[in-house]
Amino acid sequence: MPKEEKIRTVSTIHGKSFSVNLDEAKLPSGRITERIRVIHPDASAVIPILDDGRIILVKQFRYSIQEEMLEIPAGKIDKGETAEECARREFAEETGYSVSNLEFLLTYVPAIGYSNERLHIFKGTDLKKIPEFEYPSDEISRLEILSLAEIHTKIHSGEIQDGKTIVAMALLSKCFK
Repeated sequence: MPKEEKIRTVSTIHGKSFSVNLDEAKLPSGRITERIRVIHPDASAVIPILDDGRIILVKQFRYSIQEEMLEIPAGKIDKGETAEECARREFAEETGYSVSNLEFLLTYVPAIGYSNERLHIFKGTDLKKIPEFEYPSDEISRLEILSLAEIHTKIHSGEIQDGKTIVAMALLSKCFK
């Protein structure tokens, strides 16, 4: 099986939670090229379903594209934390709800061309509002609670463009059929 071989790391940028390497690599043909690789911790996301079937989404500004995005709650897994523990923590931190039932649905690689991050998607039910919760104003601007049909409309209109949310809604639609 052909494999690209790393020759050396030319440059590295270290961030708070990930790093970016510019590597020199040798292709199976022998040609030398450059590859960018983002070394990123895995993450977890939750499809939070209320008792009435509606889904909680978060609206937050994403610096990389300079826009607010509507998406399912998610976040990176901290060192020593399991994917499920992360899902519960991030969901509570971003929405002000706790989740009693988490069902693992899928792990996928969202940016396979340049990142090693894996994203674990869970379906969450039996949600309870956390009393006196204060939203992280530096992160989340608001919650939107929508039906699956409303979310599909927003996906098809381009209002929802976040990859994990689109994958999650496709999974959820399949699960409900």
